[in-house]
Amino acid sequence: MNITFKNKTIIVTGGTSGIGKVSAVQFLESGGKVIVLGRVESKILEELKLYEDRLSFYKCDLSKHEEIKEVFQSIKSKFNSIDVLVNNAGIQTYGNVVDTNEALWDRTMDVNLKSIYLCTKYVIPLMKDSEHPVIINVGSAQGFVSQKNVTAYATSKEALHGLTRSIAINFAPKIRCLAICPGAVYTPMLEEDLKGFEDKAAIIEETNNIHLLERIANADEVANFITFLASDKASFATGHTYRVDGGIGLKIEGT
Repeated sequence: MNITFKNKTIIVTGGTSGIGKVSAVQFLESGGKVIVLGRVESKILEELKLYEDRLSFYKCDLSKHEEIKEVFQSIKSKFNSIDVLVNNAGIQTYGNVVDTNEALWDRTMDVNLKSIYLCTKYVIPLMKDSEHPVIINVGSAQGFVSQKNVTAYATSKEALHGLTRSIAINFAPKIRCLAICPGAVYTPMLEEDLKGFEDKAAIIEETNNIHLLERIANADEVANFITFLASDKASFATGHTYRVDGGIGLKIEGT
């Protein structure tokens, strides 16, 4: 299947590592111009020097409204039109409803949900000249099934389903909007989480086993789905959330 993004401009938030970075590379390899938004200065421009004529990086703390607004103003001044927005940025947080403090709750919602609302708010006017504009929101399998002590995280990811539907309904038929919901994926975020456990091998084995496919995904497996849904090959898909999760949460243990 030949997927091309030639003559298209794509924004990827949280695009300096993990799923976002691999997605950015796939868009570039398919001929697109890619704008990466990230919170910290990154080596991405150096690492992807091969694509330097089609790759731009904007520093942005996606938990802050004013920074998002300023970045999209800068993008508007430089780029004629935006064809795809991938709302990938997110954070994993832990705690139940009692021990999650308000600051952690607010930060989780700001990054995982509010940033998607704001980036979408500011990108839609930039999509008016795009022939087939698409917005892809990166959720989580934990928007469907959840582990213990992820109250704020799971709430933000389930709320994303409603936001995705709302965008799709309000801006159809011009704009398609979809969400993908991965299970566990080998990313720097997962590696950071593993640092909190003494027996990392046991945690990895446990995580493998809660997926029907008995393994953790690679970032490129999720990115493959993002680039497919963003392409014209998925032109009749909108408004839905797609689980790319290795079957996590489908199996009931026991006999």
